[in-house]
Amino acid sequence: MYRRRNWAFLCLLLAGILPCWKASAQFQQLPTPKKSPDHQALSLRLLEERLSLPFWDDFSSGAVREDLWDSRGVLGSMTLGNNPPSIGVCYLDGVDQRGEAYARELLENGEGDRLTSKPIDLSGLSTAEAATVYLSFFWQAAGKGEMPDDNDQLELHFLNEQGEWELVWQVIGGDEGATQDFTQEILQVTEAFQHDQFRFRFLHIGRLSGPFDTWVLDYIYLNKGRSESDLFYEDRTLTQLPSSPFGKYGAIPLFELTQKSEEYLSPLSGQFKNLSNRFRAMEFTVQFRNLQTGAVIQNINVNTPLSPVPQAGERRGFTSFTLQEDIDWQEEEPFDLEALMYLSTGDRFKVESISGRDTVFNTSMDYKVNDTVRYILPVRDYLAYDNGSVDYSAGINQRAGMLALRYEIGTPVFIKGISINFTNFMQRGRSVELMVWDSLGQEPLYKREVLIPELEDLGEFAYFPLGSNIQVSGTFYVGFTQFTNDFVYVGLDKSSDSGEQVFYNVSGAWQQNETVSGNLMIRPHLSLGEVVDEEEEEPEEEVRAYPNPVVERLYLESGSDLDELAVYDFQGRQVPARIENFEKGKIIHFEDRQKGIYLIRFRQKDKIKSVRILVK
Repeated sequence: MYRRRNWAFLCLLLAGILPCWKASAQFQQLPTPKKSPDHQALSLRLLEERLSLPFWDDFSSGAVREDLWDSRGVLGSMTLGNNPPSIGVCYLDGVDQRGEAYARELLENGEGDRLTSKPIDLSGLSTAEAATVYLSFFWQAAGKGEMPDDNDQLELHFLNEQGEWELVWQVIGGDEGATQDFTQEILQVTEAFQHDQFRFRFLHIGRLSGPFDTWVLDYIYLNKGRSESDLFYEDRTLTQLPSSPFGKYGAIPLFELTQKSEEYLSPLSGQFKNLSNRFRAMEFTVQFRNLQTGAVIQNINVNTPLSPVPQAGERRGFTSFTLQEDIDWQEEEPFDLEALMYLSTGDRFKVESISGRDTVFNTSMDYKVNDTVRYILPVRDYLAYDNGSVDYSAGINQRAGMLALRYEIGTPVFIKGISINFTNFMQRGRSVELMVWDSLGQEPLYKREVLIPELEDLGEFAYFPLGSNIQVSGTFYVGFTQFTNDFVYVGLDKSSDSGEQVFYNVSGAWQQNETVSGNLMIRPHLSLGEVVDEEEEEPEEEVRAYPNPVVERLYLESGSDLDELAVYDFQGRQVPARIENFEKGKIIHFEDRQKGIYLIRFRQKDKIKSVRILVK
């Protein structure tokens, strides 16, 4: 049975292969491309040796390890799970590695993502050992993704000695209440599967036309010497990224940190889980560093006891002290602030055996790996809610529709640019109109049409300099108007939720977002001083730039000299360019340049002017 999702229908545009089912215009969560597979690496993996016991992965790196898994469409995430057993999870849905749906038909169900272990040698076990081989794992329906329906399922298969996959476990979707809890399962790997090429795989069965029916996995463990009651681990873990010390923001400008840090600084919150069946005294430390120099800025907690003593199986949140307001910030250049949080738990390598006073450890299972998390906070020239990680996308589907993100700042500042994470690579070259408002009930302070550039990485931001002196203070909004009924995909980070700061206008009236949670990845770049001289605002028509878009050469035609000519990429960086004269002006060569948007700046009759062009 197919039912309407509680936060609206999704529309798959990334592959360009599906007709878009048109729901009523609204702000929606959308699929996002995954990283393309490395086909050379896939071939090399076939030559790798078999793995041996134990097999363990808690995804604490936020990625799917290529030395343990063969993955079809499965990604790691530090944020998608709700209250996981340890920091980091992986998830399965109906979108492949390229961000494309597995099927064209909107309601088609079938096999989606697949996570398969590398071959594991289970041969040569003694009779006693053979009866003690068990696989355990934690699973969760949806997490922060899309809830599986009651005809969707997650399956676990074992590979037998004949090379056939056998279904050994499955769970059906449809239980809305399961999104907040992880369930642990443990299954015996019987002698029928104990051969030298044993593998196991998790398989997503559900809608194949988008990122639907999400299943989340964590803490997968296969070993001998276990029983069906072996559900505890001598492991104490952090389970989530720390909150931002800048309150609701994930990044603030350097001038705000050095001049008004007291308006932003907040304590960090964390969470731990004691996976053991006994209590354990633990301490935590929080340290701030300059990521570029490694210099310690401040230790705000040093081996602070977690009180009361954590009990067996306990999950608990905790809070750090706040960065001192009177820090004498020495940083004069933009930098990244690293927040480091770690537990002191007594965790170590897994004990393999104990004989008298001799203890043998298994170094392939290091329980310390999930005791430390890092949070990187840019202190540059922009405000941001997001942490730079792209979990999903979001957008509206209305021609002339407007999308706006609300910010607040107490200092009067000038907006010198806007950066946006556009996640649909198929939409490069399309135009949107950048906009800045001080009130959504008034006309915008600024608007200018720009082209979405070609970006190489999913997490890359397109930077658009404004070139005008737009001053704001207090509450202001940045965003754009679109010229298509298709969704314009903007990155959505799920590390926290600033969804209430998003507004959209698809019917002539502004609405506050109430359906999509996460952080929309649109950032205003700010300056205390004026950005440009007034004469820099627009190039005069007497300079003719052609052809635009550019394939190889751009001609700048003018009746007067063009001096101090420079070329800048979409991030505002000056790039080298070969320039030559012709009888009517200048020729700029782009044969060896990447595709994308460039800004040409020059001086003409003592005035600074600029032309924006697209290289195809």
